[in-house]
Amino acid sequence: MSLLFKTLIDLKNPAILIRLFMPFFIGLVLVSLLGYGLFGIFLTSDFVTQSPMVQDFETWHAHAEQTIGAIPVIGGLILWFIGLSVAVIAGLLGIILGSYLVLLFAMIITGFMTDSLVKTVHKNHYSHLTYEGHGSTLGMIWKLVKFGLLMILLLLVTFPILFIPLINVIWFWLIGFVFFRYAIVLDVGQVILPEAVFARVKPITDWPSTTPMMVLYATSVFPVMSFFAPVFAVILLSHYYFEKLQDEQWVTTQAQKNVESDHSF
Repeated sequence: MSLLFKTLIDLKNPAILIRLFMPFFIGLVLVSLLGYGLFGIFLTSDFVTQSPMVQDFETWHAHAEQTIGAIPVIGGLILWFIGLSVAVIAGLLGIILGSYLVLLFAMIITGFMTDSLVKTVHKNHYSHLTYEGHGSTLGMIWKLVKFGLLMILLLLVTFPILFIPLINVIWFWLIGFVFFRYAIVLDVGQVILPEAVFARVKPITDWPSTTPMMVLYATSVFPVMSFFAPVFAVILLSHYYFEKLQDEQWVTTQAQKNVESDHSF
């Protein structure tokens, strides 16, 4: 939790504050125009409304409603319960899907600012350290595309789970978190850490980094917070990775001193 505290303290830095709100303003425009606008047009288009599959479903829905409603005494109660359940589940999934859309745009925008955010954290807290990172931008993009496709495949394979109340929300949230963590860890890790050190801290079982990121990701369920979560995550991981780099450089320095001491004898 100390990482979260350090992240919040950094908000007093003007350079970080400016970058914190950039995804909000840019993402708000993009989500409105490219996200909800196009999605709404798509749902109301003839391609969807006149689709044979949609029309067959509407016919089946009307028939099922008449059949259940015809059941004496409890028919109306069953219809009310089904309608309430569908409304609650659809509402929860709608909130999650909406927050995912916002979060995706915010992550893309934040990706262009990662290097400057890392430099700001480095200048304010870890200027005594040198860092080089590893990998390339194209290599990172390719890894993200592959991992994203893997998550989509996992979602398709486990599609029946999405029809189980409550479990579907939790499962959808977990898949989103795994991708969110992978993307931010890869982005920040390649900027700060050598490949050998990064390999040790990138697994999701690295709880000192995973736990606070889960807290940040949980706040992104609210669409407005989704704009800020990626920036918070980059700052948080910057602190964590610079601390790891500091430990690694200290160990290396001590090892060199021991070797020099042995040679002096």
